[in-house]
Amino acid sequence: MPKQKTKFNGRAFTSLYISFSGIIMVLSGIILYIAPAGRVAKWSRIYILGMEKADWQAVHTIFTFIFIIAGIFHLWYNWKPLVSYFRHKIQQKVVLRKELFASFSVTLLLFIVTLFNIPPFSSVMELGEYFTESWATEQTEPPVPHAEAMTFAELSKAIDRPVEELLNSLKNENIIAKKEDVLKDVAERHHITPMELFAKMKTVKKASASSPYAGRGLGRKTLADACKELNVKLPKALQSLQKKGISATAEQSIKDIADRADVAPLDIMEIINPENKGL
Repeated sequence: MPKQKTKFNGRAFTSLYISFSGIIMVLSGIILYIAPAGRVAKWSRIYILGMEKADWQAVHTIFTFIFIIAGIFHLWYNWKPLVSYFRHKIQQKVVLRKELFASFSVTLLLFIVTLFNIPPFSSVMELGEYFTESWATEQTEPPVPHAEAMTFAELSKAIDRPVEELLNSLKNENIIAKKEDVLKDVAERHHITPMELFAKMKTVKKASASSPYAGRGLGRKTLADACKELNVKLPKALQSLQKKGISATAEQSIKDIADRADVAPLDIMEIINPENKGL
């Protein structure tokens, strides 16, 4: 007897896809939780399970969007059983008042404690910050913010080195580049990281003393609170940040401002208080 062709089961496909994509979303979420900060990831191109941070971000974002679409289809496939279930419960006069109130209260409580950074939930974010910053070393930190996106001419001005000297150092390493070339493009052409390309320029980062802001917990404070502690006028701090092309508000934390600008929190402190007043 000829084998009977089975019809494609869209409901089963949707349920299985939601399960598989959920696993990928959890995995990518964990990876992004411990991944290095953007400035470090772009400069040193650190790989986690064979993929860069940008790749994991793309995977997490795309699968989240498709997960939402699959969820809509899942609801559509199961709409009749779902309506029938609730209709049956209503007919039985079963009202889940206690369960509804409890679930809503717990959800609201979690939202509030997360929003206001209240322990022990704040410890989860602090642990993530610890993992993120643990990747940053003297070698993996770029010499200046967004160095990988600079041309050699721009980099030379930023680190106060003649551009010809930088290009000649690369030429001795059999790497030909022009002053208008972008670092990351040259690095990709030679299958190395921007960090490795910078090392081939025989350029040593300027040694700097330990920052007076380190260890003071200012990164978790809002810009307004940090300015108050450092005796810096808030309007002046906002103006200094704006001159550097960094948008911020008084209510944002120093870390959030730094993350959006893709720089270190200590860099933000140096911008708003370059004279180290109040220390």
